[in-house]
Amino acid sequence: MQETYIEEILKELTLEEKIGMIHGAGLFRTEGVERLSIPPLYMSDGPMGVRAEFADNEWRSVGTTEDYVTYLPCNSAIASTWNRDLAKKAGKVLGEEARGRGKDVILAPGINIKRSPLCGRNFEYMSEDPGLIEELVVPMIEGIQENDVAACVKHFAANSQETERLWVDTIIDETALEEIYFPGFQAAVEKGHTLALMGAYNLLNGEHCCMSKSLLNEKLRNDFTEK
Repeated sequence: MQETYIEEILKELTLEEKIGMIHGAGLFRTEGVERLSIPPLYMSDGPMGVRAEFADNEWRSVGTTEDYVTYLPCNSAIASTWNRDLAKKAGKVLGEEARGRGKDVILAPGINIKRSPLCGRNFEYMSEDPGLIEELVVPMIEGIQENDVAACVKHFAANSQETERLWVDTIIDETALEEIYFPGFQAAVEKGHTLALMGAYNLLNGEHCCMSKSLLNEKLRNDFTEK
């Protein structure tokens, strides 16, 4: 019944309205379609707590008291405990406070494999161990999403450095991808039932990740399937 309703709504949308719904209309929000009662989608960073509110069109904090949230341990600190229950509790706090701030999506958790201590984003990634990531990403997603907030697992895939992150071409063979880089994301989809994933900034084997048919269609949409 719900799928039928959605199909009917899709038929009513114009091309411009569809583009607006998948395109940023302001910082951390998409465009809604008022005539069909479709609200904007509101998002926020991040893995250590809901980010401060920004002005709609510039990276400037508006500085309201709504910004007061729990400052959570970073993902690497949570992973170092090897504690599934703690991961779920952290996710639950993140989800509760994101929903309390009116967010539909929280851009967390971060699960890229740590390959160098120089990566400026290591604090928000869990581990260099794909097995540990598989075990902890699932309860964290569950904790977030039980609060009617979508987890957005990031960054798919092989985002292992911040220097030249938009242009660096990460070269990884298929075996390493399957055994090291993909398992956490696959667990997030198949076991954690994450509602969203964020594409990576970098190139992977010659293709920008967010434009890669092999990564997004063949691997994510076809190989990773919810069980």
